[in-house]
Amino acid sequence: MDDMIFTRNHPGMFNDFKKAMTKEFEMTDIGEMSYFLGVEVKQIRDDIFMSQKKYTERILKKFRMQDCKPVATPAEPGMKLSVDSTSEPVNPTFFKSVIGSLRYLTISRSDIMYAVGLVSKFMEKPKQGHWIAAKRILRYIKGTVDHGLF
Repeated sequence: MDDMIFTRNHPGMFNDFKKAMTKEFEMTDIGEMSYFLGVEVKQIRDDIFMSQKKYTERILKKFRMQDCKPVATPAEPGMKLSVDSTSEPVNPTFFKSVIGSLRYLTISRSDIMYAVGLVSKFMEKPKQGHWIAAKRILRYIKGTVDHGLF
């Protein structure tokens, strides 16, 4: 089974395309999409809102940050991360899991993309400062769970 998502801005062209596809392939129309691969989709008149609220809540719970204190920005202004050989190392497998989860969240959260990109550079040998920066992103998404894309 393969899943396909069709979108439209012209109903006539969409219906013609759907008819052509139905002639060629066995298809089932399940209507408007509401949830796909962790992305929630709300269709309101001419607008579409995509978010990952449930996924965000799962991330926070997975990394035990569901009760953390939210912050206003995903990174401290002027934050500079470096390969610090004197700082305490962090478990790289755990750190990669956090960063991978945050990267997937950037599908609907462009507001965290820069900060996630910064901490992503240090996945091989993460240090305590990198973990603190990643935790700040988690604290930010705690306060912005409802954010998404129109």
